Amino acid sequence: MGSVRLALGLVIVATGAVAQPQPVAGFDLERFTLNAGARETLTVDTGDLLDARRLKVALAGHYAHQPLVYEVDDVRSGALVRSRVTLHLAAAFGLFDWLEAGLQLPVVAYQGGDDLTALGVAPVVPTALGAPLVQARVAFLRQDRDKPLDLALTLGVLLPLGSSLALTKDPGLGLAFVPRVSAGRSFGPVRVGAAVGATVRGQAVLSPTSSSIADEVGSQLDLGLTASTTRQLHVVRGEVGVRALVPFTRSNAAVEVLAGVRAAFLAEEQLEVFALAGPGLGGAPGTPAFRVLAGLAFTPSFAAKQAVPASDGAGADRDGDGVTDPNDVCPDKRGLAAKQGCPDTDLDGDGVLDLSDECPKVAGPSEMKGCPEPAAAP
Repeated sequence: MGSVRLALGLVIVATGAVAQPQPVAGFDLERFTLNAGARETLTVDTGDLLDARRLKVALAGHYAHQPLVYEVDDVRSGALVRSRVTLHLAAAFGLFDWLEAGLQLPVVAYQGGDDLTALGVAPVVPTALGAPLVQARVAFLRQDRDKPLDLALTLGVLLPLGSSLALTKDPGLGLAFVPRVSAGRSFGPVRVGAAVGATVRGQAVLSPTSSSIADEVGSQLDLGLTASTTRQLHVVRGEVGVRALVPFTRSNAAVEVLAGVRAAFLAEEQLEVFALAGPGLGGAPGTPAFRVLAGLAFTPSFAAKQAVPASDGAGADRDGDGVTDPNDVCPDKRGLAAKQGCPDTDLDGDGVLDLSDECPKVAGPSEMKGCPEPAAAP
């Protein structure tokens, strides 16, 4: 859980009286962001982007338990923030097949903790706007475009619109830059991925009078690994993600493990519900003992319909893929005429879609048209 070491010099003034309570040095306590596009995974970005003209909007409720704990001489003195409830509004839009724009807006609905005024620490403001995150994601490779994996670069900026007194604004100008490289690959019903990035922001020491600084917040290295099931397996998908931070300042590293499920409904899986939960390990401020999230996401389609339903329904094409409903095996999902209106798939998970795969049930490289390479002669 996030912890802060508080020097005894902060407790007692020269006259022996209790120090006047002062706010803790302002910084953005939040360490969690959703994968806004979230085609495949919620916990860690795996390089996948939304298709062009696709919008995804998500709303999640988030509870973090003990994200900021104080210690004095290695003895726990209390949690300045014991409970934090946050609402996250996240949205992403595919501008092109290679470019996605994203926005996340957190709002702290409530936070509170132990009374540490005897230690000279004032309580945090209970409600506040969080630091909005705006980002752009560029795809260099896409597996659904006959490439071996998904590979993307994300550039994000946390805006200084929060409150230092509520721990929703970083030190200095309040700006933070969040670059990240992510990659992932689906192997039939299973997907794996990883992300490497950083958070670049101002620095602040939370207990400046301590003789041994271990709570300096600032820039950090961000790492993530995830594995999940895919739509090919079932409409209900599971995932587990591991997120780690390694500080560039005098602070402790931390690790979080999050596991969750997603269930899709409606035509083209436009509505999703999801839930995530898991523990945190390490002493970095902002890493809770555990966190829980639950929410829903909506993905409308702005693709133009290609057919106008006839009055008798014989020419109707409700998914707009050019295959009329009476001849469409998948009438609620856009597909290809060669697949009777169903989307192309990759049954063997080799990155070569079945229509282009000469060996659709056996994995092989794309240069061999999806067939395994012949064994070398003895």
